[in-house]
Amino acid sequence: MFICQVMVNGITYVISLVCKKTEFYADQRENRQFISTISNGLKVLDICSHSGGFALNVVHGGAIDATGIILCQHFSFGLIHDYVG
Repeated sequence: MFICQVMVNGITYVISLVCKKTEFYADQRENRQFISTISNGLKVLDICSHSGGFALNVVHGGAIDATGIILCQHFSFGLIHDYVG
């Protein structure tokens, strides 16, 4: 399996390079950083989470709970991940 690790805003992501799309959008770096500054003490829902970019950043920013919902075109179901700050 071809994977790489990328660190953005102090969070390390593991990204698969097998598919055409990594589902990790580098252009969202500033948005993820911003959301981490306003999430302290909140409960957050991250829809279409895939790599958990926003969910991980809100927890990094002090959110008390974050739930990421993954909707993948390769599967006929969604996955739910809970991140607790």
